[in-house]
Amino acid sequence: MEKFLTLWRSMKPRYQWAIGIALVVTAWLATGLIFHPHSGQATDSAQANTDVTPRVQVRTLTASNRNATITVRGRTQALHEVDVRAEVEGVVQALHFEKGDRVKTGQVLCELKLNDRGARLSEAQALVDQRQKEYEVAKKLFEDGFRSKTQMAQAEASLQAARAAVNTQAISVSNTQIKAPFAGVVDDRYVNVGDYMRAGDKCALLIAPEPFLATATLNEQEVGSVTVGDPATVNLVTGEAVTGKVRFVADRADPATRAFRVEVELPNPDAKLRDGVSADIHIPVKRVMAQQISPGILVLDDNGTVGVRAVENGKVAFIPVQVISDGPEGMWIAGLPPKVTVITVGQEFVSDGEKVETVPDTSKPVGGKAA
Repeated sequence: MEKFLTLWRSMKPRYQWAIGIALVVTAWLATGLIFHPHSGQATDSAQANTDVTPRVQVRTLTASNRNATITVRGRTQALHEVDVRAEVEGVVQALHFEKGDRVKTGQVLCELKLNDRGARLSEAQALVDQRQKEYEVAKKLFEDGFRSKTQMAQAEASLQAARAAVNTQAISVSNTQIKAPFAGVVDDRYVNVGDYMRAGDKCALLIAPEPFLATATLNEQEVGSVTVGDPATVNLVTGEAVTGKVRFVADRADPATRAFRVEVELPNPDAKLRDGVSADIHIPVKRVMAQQISPGILVLDDNGTVGVRAVENGKVAFIPVQVISDGPEGMWIAGLPPKVTVITVGQEFVSDGEKVETVPDTSKPVGGKAA
């Protein structure tokens, strides 16, 4: 030991450092061998586990004839809705309605004070009487040869101008009574008695209860299947279901959304429908072969396409599908072969072309027929 220490002290520092590092590395390697003697076996075991064939649950679906229905989310909208406005200025003298009232065409809603309009109308009428007498005298003198044709024309023009002034004043007086342009329901009131209204100010909001609309938008794939006159069913968020027909399909897409507006006309004889209620619009377009599934088995591929994963010859295959309808009884899809085995459990953990072991799905089918 003394010889070793003597030799160690005689070494240069760089050799001492080199020998020290070598000893530390040797000790570290020895520690790994002692405490992890089976690490190689664990790696082999993990590799073996990756070779196990994944197991999935499957169910065989059989197609049946089904109405293909386009379903879009929209809202109700009044076909005729207008703010009834004043055409002359004046102070509100009386209101002849309350919000929620049903009114008839021509019924007075807001009434303005006449002020001097009545006097101006009387003045204009008096001028007409004067011009009428002057015209009659001029006509008789013309017939007797004491008036020229030009003088006769001037008398007639003066009479016509006076009559026009009467009509102008009569319209001004009539416009002090702001009337309903059509029969409907008063949904809002904008003024009170004593308010001053200028021409163009709003008196009331009037909505025609019938017909009503349900409006939505169709995408580029759907719009070609819908035509004016097609029947449609509208399910309101309030629980009501109303049957109507398509009255309009846009020929031009919205530049921002690339979607096409569609309008469904709805009957509303009892004025129960309200403007702006959310609704699902169902438009039958054709009959197709479809299968009923649970929405939970749908997956997306790398391109975002909706489909299901099926098993063909023991391997996974992705099949794109089209949703035909969706309701409480389940979802109907088209695009699958007439008979196909789809993965109902485990489809998220396998990929296209992967070999799988299949187990029948024994849970209750959706609708009693399919997964």
